[in-house]
Amino acid sequence: MIRSIRILLAIPVLLTALRVVAAQTSHSPADETGAYLANLAAARNYYLSDLLEPHNYVPGKNSYLFQSLRQGERRNVLNIEGPGSVRHMWFTWSVPGSDAVPPDMVRIRVYINHESQPSIDTTVDQLCRAAEATGTKFTPFPALIYKDAYNIYLPFYFSRGIRIELEAVGGLSELYTQIDFRRGHDANEHLRLQTHIDPAGTRIAYAGEGPLLHHKLNLNPALRDQQQLCVGSLGTCNISLQGQGILRRLTFEGNIPDDLELTIYWDGEQDPAVTSPLKYLFSDFSNVAVESTPNKKNCYLPMPFRRGARIVLSSPSRKPIQVEISYSLARQTVPTTVPYFHAVFHSEAKTEGYRQYPIARIDGSGLFIGVNLFDSGHNHGGGDAALIDGGSDQPLLLHGICGEDYFGFAWHHTGTMTPLTGAPVHERRYRLHLENPYPFHASLSFLFGTFADQSPKSVAFWYQYRETHTKKKWLGVNAPWKVFGPADSTASFPYEPGNATYKTVIPINKPTEIEAQWQDAEMQDGFIDLTYNFRHFTLTKSGTGFIVGSSKTELVTYVHSSTVATMTAMLGQDDGAQIQINGKPVAQLRPARGLTGSIVHLSFNRGWNKLSVVLANDENSDWRWLGMSLALQNTKQAEALTFQSTPSYSVKSGFERQ
Repeated sequence: MIRSIRILLAIPVLLTALRVVAAQTSHSPADETGAYLANLAAARNYYLSDLLEPHNYVPGKNSYLFQSLRQGERRNVLNIEGPGSVRHMWFTWSVPGSDAVPPDMVRIRVYINHESQPSIDTTVDQLCRAAEATGTKFTPFPALIYKDAYNIYLPFYFSRGIRIELEAVGGLSELYTQIDFRRGHDANEHLRLQTHIDPAGTRIAYAGEGPLLHHKLNLNPALRDQQQLCVGSLGTCNISLQGQGILRRLTFEGNIPDDLELTIYWDGEQDPAVTSPLKYLFSDFSNVAVESTPNKKNCYLPMPFRRGARIVLSSPSRKPIQVEISYSLARQTVPTTVPYFHAVFHSEAKTEGYRQYPIARIDGSGLFIGVNLFDSGHNHGGGDAALIDGGSDQPLLLHGICGEDYFGFAWHHTGTMTPLTGAPVHERRYRLHLENPYPFHASLSFLFGTFADQSPKSVAFWYQYRETHTKKKWLGVNAPWKVFGPADSTASFPYEPGNATYKTVIPINKPTEIEAQWQDAEMQDGFIDLTYNFRHFTLTKSGTGFIVGSSKTELVTYVHSSTVATMTAMLGQDDGAQIQINGKPVAQLRPARGLTGSIVHLSFNRGWNKLSVVLANDENSDWRWLGMSLALQNTKQAEALTFQSTPSYSVKSGFERQ
């Protein structure tokens, strides 16, 4: 723990703060009128107080879509051995013939530390309402119920294991859930969240003393508020801060041009850590990270520096700038173990429709904390996909279901903002992972599925450690692929990619005949997500695509090697996989949990080679997601390989270049 950056308050001040918080939060955080905004100060103290400290856990996310569940049918959605905690659960469902989500249709049972009787045993509706009723007793944002979407943010701690089971109380057409958790020891792992049923309904509490809000309050009495006027007649101005400390608030106030861009450099670095138009960094959002009005923009994410900071405002249209920059600065020693704040804007003029939109591509180690997303189009374009340490021995995939679900909502609903998630409209949304940030040690790629002809824009937020770059052990493959599927699990694939279509039957809501064909796909940073391709290319006449059930899919790319060579590769998959080179079997991988990495050896002839992978899609912790990661051991031969999605050879010539 980095004790030097934590300044605790005296007990009387803590108790006073708690009384103030309780008085401010008499309304539910889910109140659609925006009453939850009164709780933002407490939420910032809670979620940001230890953000700069080491996060020694492994994040996880289970995503499921179950279809056509009968009354009484049960499903396990989480089963973990060892210590950890669940940090966020999201649910929604539908029933045949209903346009709404009827109440109390899903029962949840949570078994902690191998107990025979569940600590939690109630319906999802009652659990979330009981969490909301705790107010700020345990966390400042215990739950969110909004238009058929149920979210609970109270931590479920366990020291030896946890199992979560869902049961259909009545017949369900669809049941969706996403669970964010972490593996590793926690100071609160001895606490157990329990439900109590009495005539008044379901109550929820921790056995023993719970994780009260004051355990994490970190109001800093040493903060110094300062302000400077940033003036530039030619469309640019800057201010500099010398010495070391941590910015706890950074504010821009005045007549802010619509195209005004922010750039921040830490400690004399030539490359900026923050690059974004203020319009997209803040939008009109009010959450734990930012608070925005047309003429005033506040950022509350802590920003440490050790030698100085340079803050630059610029207008590409060269409009004169006169903006007041104010800030709260804690002048304190900043250890070298504290990471730097980053925020980077990205946009694409037009999406192609066969690859994910890259929100962030990061090399190094750090902590990913969230994203603002704009103009990404129809929500079913795809879900979130975080590939953590993709070029390592243990790649990790955190994958969602549909786009709106990532933001805590469902069924295309919008219209509210909360401390961690918000969707005022489809064109402007945010998700902060502050209840469970994503630590990464080698790299992170954060991708989001979009349909074709969209113009998405985004700002990614993360913290990154300053480090010397060493040679990577693995190289993530960037390659175009041809993809055939989804197809029935017993179907045979055409030998070569072509333009023909084939009828096949796969389960969607029920067994459905579709026309499968070869489609383009693209692997980025060693990661490919085929769930999105299926949504986009199949059944799109209805406008939404679909999410496929049990099936299989073939991926093909063509690899040119200048020599005969055998290369070591790391292939990550969560379902069964069969690998072939030039029609000969190379490896058959068994289903694995998450994106578990498997070592395979790929032997290439001199010239062009056909590399094919057949992936299954079966029920597991990323149910109804299909994809893989592929990285090659870092050698000169691997760097020299060329990939393309169409063959440059005659099939009969033994895979030699024509």
